[in-house]
Amino acid sequence: MQAFGYDHNGGPEVFEEYDVAVPTLKETDILIETKAFGLNNFERSQRAGVFGATTKLRIPGFDVAGVVKEVGSAVAKFKSGDRVVAHGRHAYSEYATSSENSTVIIPATISFETAAAIVTPGITAYNALHYFGKTKPGQTVIVKGVSGGVGSLAAQLALNFGDQVIGIGSSRNEAYVKSIGINEYVAYDKQDPAQILKDKADLVINSAMNGASSAEDVVMVKPGGIIATVANDEPDTDKGVEVNHIGPTKDVSNAEALQTIVDLLAENKLTIKVGLVLPFTLAGVREGHSVLEKPHAGRVIISKEA
Repeated sequence: MQAFGYDHNGGPEVFEEYDVAVPTLKETDILIETKAFGLNNFERSQRAGVFGATTKLRIPGFDVAGVVKEVGSAVAKFKSGDRVVAHGRHAYSEYATSSENSTVIIPATISFETAAAIVTPGITAYNALHYFGKTKPGQTVIVKGVSGGVGSLAAQLALNFGDQVIGIGSSRNEAYVKSIGINEYVAYDKQDPAQILKDKADLVINSAMNGASSAEDVVMVKPGGIIATVANDEPDTDKGVEVNHIGPTKDVSNAEALQTIVDLLAENKLTIKVGLVLPFTLAGVREGHSVLEKPHAGRVIISKEA
């Protein structure tokens, strides 16, 4: 099958096209014929060698949308021909694999490109809100990095959950953020969010790049509140604040998060910004990773329909 990968680290040019065997299924596996896959910053860092040297062929990718081709003997929820989205394995290829607890069916009203765009940011946003943030309906939630994939989905999930949402981002993104339903917005390049929003939030979700300005999270959260953050540092505080670092967890199934987001997408209660759709080619993958190297707006998707 056609696949895109690399056997050493470097820039986008290390990607090559390979002809590799179709995966042999375990009894719990689902084989997905890939129609679209999403690119993530994790894969950019992995390709660049941030997490260690690559010394053998790697076919990356988690975010896949397509059609079920075959299922293992223990799979009961899916059948050949189902349109699905999944947090799978080796998504940069003609066929990817996944499991039942990481796969959901998508209706015909949702494109494969849109479905692929929601996987990693959607799972992260859902967990940030419900697992790490422990939010309850009616709370005030501040979302930093609200114009990004994770931030925009977390904000919309919170709105649909019944929370009051305040977004923080740059002034250039204010119109977009308000277009997805977040009416209260603080532009950090025009105002000081910590000063304006002091002791305002029951929950602060910091999804800004590298958890930027984490010290202000403590200022904005109420005493006894929660901070869910992508930052690695532990801000000093005597406010009795719980600080939870957002990361992968097995305590919430990927399917639970994906199903919630797919349902809201289907009801037109949630949206995801797709910034660029590129062809399912080596040139498309290389261009996509070049885009990831610099600031960009919206998800980057590789599609067979592009």
